[in-house]
Parts: sequence; structure tokens; C-alpha cells
Amino acid sequence: MTQGKLLLRSLLTLTLSAAGTTNAQDDLPAPIADPRQGSSEPIPTGIEENSEDNTQTKTRAKDIVSGTGFIMIVPHVDGGLILTKPSSTNIFSKIESTASGWIAEPKLGLGIFSKMVSLDLLAGVQISSLSGKIKGIAKDFEFVNGEVENLEQPQSYTSQQTVPTLEGNARIRLAKGKVQVGFSATALFGASKALYSSVPLQGLKYGVLVGPQFVFEERVLDNYFRMFSSWQFLTTGNQRTAMVFKFGGAYAFLLNSPYLTVTEKKITKSKVRVQKQIVTTREQNLVQNENVSFIFDSQMINFRFNSADLTEKSTAFVSGLGQIFSAQHSDWQGLVVEGHSDSKGNNEYNKKLSQRRAESVRNVLIQNGIPDADIKAIGYGEERLLINPEQTEVDFARNRRVEIKVQGMRDARILQRSITRLQNEIFGKKAIKKSDQVESQEDKQGDQ
Repeated sequence: MTQGKLLLRSLLTLTLSAAGTTNAQDDLPAPIADPRQGSSEPIPTGIEENSEDNTQTKTRAKDIVSGTGFIMIVPHVDGGLILTKPSSTNIFSKIESTASGWIAEPKLGLGIFSKMVSLDLLAGVQISSLSGKIKGIAKDFEFVNGEVENLEQPQSYTSQQTVPTLEGNARIRLAKGKVQVGFSATALFGASKALYSSVPLQGLKYGVLVGPQFVFEERVLDNYFRMFSSWQFLTTGNQRTAMVFKFGGAYAFLLNSPYLTVTEKKITKSKVRVQKQIVTTREQNLVQNENVSFIFDSQMINFRFNSADLTEKSTAFVSGLGQIFSAQHSDWQGLVVEGHSDSKGNNEYNKKLSQRRAESVRNVLIQNGIPDADIKAIGYGEERLLINPEQTEVDFARNRRVEIKVQGMRDARILQRSITRLQNEIFGKKAIKKSDQVESQEDKQGDQ
């Protein structure tokens, strides 16, 4: 009687990562990922396709100033043209002609800006070259209205110099800050006589040039690239007039983040798989896309003595399995039929016989609707004993088994219910006769 109970319990074993009682849903372990812990609410599982909204957010920085920014300008280089001439209100206009040349100004500096205003302070040097002509020599500089005597022919000259310079800029930001219009002032220290002064052997100690400035600014690698254009006039001294046109560029490193950050939301439509209402929340989440094994011992799938031929009831049972797997083909990806034996008899013979028996089961499954390419058979013989060492006939019977491994199973619980119903239909719910449950004692020497 005790052996009968043990055999009945071994009729059908499902190897799963989370095991539960087949029909008692309340005893099934609740999945950790299920927020409705223990809910028995029916949920959808399966095939119908519905649409749902999928909201994606992306954060990006816009070139819109939202605060006060600080920058370090490294480097700033201006190049341009200069045009000077002696003032017509003094005698020097009679002894010197108009002169022209070029200017280059490499500078470094710091800056500050807000939504409306941009300020820079730059320090560097002015490198220049001025070319002109001396028309004559005056006898008396005090006698401005007197005659100028040309003692010699007019002579050309070129004056080159490098002097320290300090520049300050103030601008208003237009067009979202990229275009700026403002005022620029440049101070020169130690300006020579040839460039900004006409007094012999004496120059201006300093000179100041002022004028409008235009800037175009673009963000590059989270910093700034600026292009400058300015037009300045000499405002110090009364000996010469000077006009300077400069054009240049600068790269400015941003020392903080005064820019507006915007979060954008993008809503897309995505399709989700929904099936008919079949199982509970607990069951649905127990096994999703797993590899599971159904283990059938010699009571469920039995063979004739020393043969790979299935018994009549086992043939009906395997045929039913084929119909179940075929009907639920969309819920799994592949099947592997494994034949196993007990440890009686010759190892090599047992392995060959288990291979033939696995192929026999495979053929019946194919005949009942399972595609040939989706199922294969492997015989292991006594390599993978469930009970080792075997001590009773029950142990030997349990090792003589067929395992059907299901690959990529979406929901093993639904399949298990179908198999349980098939088992009850063919073998009945009560324990079957011992002669039907256990193979004959003559199997000891070879029938595995």
C-alpha cells in the first residue's frame, strides 16, 4: 500500500524554478516581481495585440541664457588696418603726408554676461607697422602760419612698434544672444610718435581709441567661439587723427552654467501582447520564457518488454501529449525527448534502448501534429539516475522514465493543467493496478 502511494505521487512531476500544487492555486508561491502579492485576480495572457502609450523624456541644454555667466577668453586675436594723418589745425599737416599700415593684437581676458549685457576686459600687446612720407622740414615750429621750406625731396618712412594694450568692451545681446552690438575702448601705453604723434623725438605716452563693436557668438563644445569686428577712432592728442578697423576671433571657456535646461517629452505608441483571460496573476508570473521539464516515469510512458514499442495506454497518452503540444505550439519554441533507464543490465545496451524509446515517443508526437524540425530525441541510458543508489523496485521504476524538455515555454502552468486532465482521462484519478504501474520482474536483465 505504501509503494502504491509512492507510485501514485510519482505519476507526473514538473521540474520548475518555482514549484507549486497543480490545482490548489492558493498554495502557489507569489512571484517577487508581482506588486499585487497574493492576488487571485484573473489577468490576460497571450496573443491579441493592443496599443499603449510609451512616454520617453530627454533633457538637453538650449542656447538661452537664464542667469549670469563668467568666461575666460583664451586667446583673443584681432588684426586690422590703420589710417592716420596730421591734424589740419597745426603745422604738421604741411610737413607730413597721410600714413597707413596694419595692426595685430593678441590678448587674453575675462568676461561676464547676462540675458541682455556682455562685458569683456582684455589685456595684451599691439603690434603695428605704419608707412608714410615726410614732405619737408619747418624752420620754426612756433610760427605755425609761416612758410615751410623744403630742404630736400619728400622721403618715405616705415615705423614699427609693439606696445602694451588694454581693452574694454560693453555690448547688448541681440537675437537670443548670438549677435551683439556695443562699444569698444582700447588704451595704448607708450605709443610712438610715428604712429599716433607728429612731434619729433616725442610720442604720446598713452593713446585711447573708441568706437562701435559687433560680435557674433556660437556655442562650441559647451564653450564659446566669438568673431569680433570694431571701428575705432583716436580720442587723445591733437596732432594726428587715426582710424582703426579690426576683425578677429576668440575662444572663451565657460566658468559656470548660466544656460536654460529643457526637458522634452516624447510619446510613442507601442504594441503589447494580450491573451484571453485564463490564469491568475500568481501563475502567470511564475514561469515566463523558461526551459521546463515534464518527467513521466514508467507508469505514464511504458514500453513492451525489451522493446521500444509503447503499450496501448501509453500510446494513447503520448498521442494526447502531441495534440496538446501542437495546439499550444505558439507558447513554446522547441521540444527534446529524453530516454532514461535504471542501472540494471549492460550500460551500452541500456543507452541504445533508451535512444530507441526516445525516438519512438518522438515519432508518435510528430504523428499528432508537432513539426519534425521542432523536436529531437536523445537517449541517456543510466547516465542520469534520479534515485541513486536504487534500493527498491519503486526506485528502479522511477529511473525508467521519459523526460520532455520544453524550450522557451511561456506559461508552463497552462500546459501542466492540460496534461493532468489527459492523465485523468486515460489512467483515472485513482491508483492503477500494480501490473500496469511497474514493469515485469523479467526486465531486470535488460528491459529498461
